[in-house]
Amino acid sequence: MADQAFYLIYQEASDEECLLTIQPYKDEQALAEAINQLQAKEIDEYTIIHGKKMKASLRLAVELSDWDEE
Repeated sequence: MADQAFYLIYQEASDEECLLTIQPYKDEQALAEAINQLQAKEIDEYTIIHGKKMKASLRLAVELSDWDEE
C-alpha cells in the first residue's frame, strides 16, 4: 500500500474570506504535527481521511442577492 496517505481537511474563515484546505500526509507523525499547529490556531474542527492517493475537484455555487436591512 505505497500510495496510502492521510488527508487532513479543515476550514479557516474570517470576515473577508473562507479557506478550505485538503492536505495530504504520508505518515502519522507529520499528521500529528499538523494537528498541533491547527490547535495552536484554535481550529478544532477537522476531518482525517486515510486512504489511497486521490484526485479532487471542487464545484462551488454562490448566489448573491441584495442585503435588506430591516
